[in-house]
Amino acid sequence: MLIRVSDEAPSPRSTCLSSNPLAVSMYTCIHDAMKWTALPNHQLQQSPAGMTAAEGVFRQILGAIISGDLPAGAIETEERLAARYQVSRTPLRDAVRRLEGLRLFKREPRGLRVPPLTMEEMHELSATREVLEGLLAASAADNVSRGQARPDRLRDIHARHMRILPLGDAELMLSIGHDFHEELRRLSGNKSAATCHEQILLGFERYRYLARGVPERHERIAEEHEEILSAIEAGRAQAAETAMRRHIAAGRSLYVEVLSTALIMKN
Repeated sequence: MLIRVSDEAPSPRSTCLSSNPLAVSMYTCIHDAMKWTALPNHQLQQSPAGMTAAEGVFRQILGAIISGDLPAGAIETEERLAARYQVSRTPLRDAVRRLEGLRLFKREPRGLRVPPLTMEEMHELSATREVLEGLLAASAADNVSRGQARPDRLRDIHARHMRILPLGDAELMLSIGHDFHEELRRLSGNKSAATCHEQILLGFERYRYLARGVPERHERIAEEHEEILSAIEAGRAQAAETAMRRHIAAGRSLYVEVLSTALIMKN
């Protein structure tokens, strides 16, 4: 059954928020997260692997966009995508709607275009992520200080990061970094912020992938994660928030450099 919450909430671009891209991004995230309270019946039919067809094809297309297999500027049709991923049109359309919501597909007369990577979008997503992750880190530290959460798994993920750091495996470190931030999201206990954070990360992932091959940054990330983790373990909410926001801001500086180079090479 499909149950939809009332659509009476105004579009963020029709309100006074429209002059603030960060506020628009956060408002849109919250609005979209609240939009559906149940899944269509056909999505509840699990595949043998325990995943719906819509979720499976969503992840496949998302991965192709992030990795560049479906590069920025590429135009696809639903027919070609259905054939490529061997899925029927109904789950494909559900996946496409999700990708449109993440701004990873833009519908045009000729089909679905993968939007270009832009400095404006990168700054907007990164600034929104900085605010959200600062909040999540502070909430996680607060939960630890009150004995409502244990950061053991976060420490384990960080230890795994330190073990594989000498290998220089960019793909693996990218995955472990994702695990670290995902576990922090769980520790926070803040479901509203966590939902928005997940959506922002999905939209931001192709910028992270673009910068994956900078070894100096991998070492610095490990140091920054240790600072965040230590603050959370000590239950110091303000310190955790400050360390996290500094971590995201440092990453943004790298993305500016890498993206600038990529845009120059493209032109």
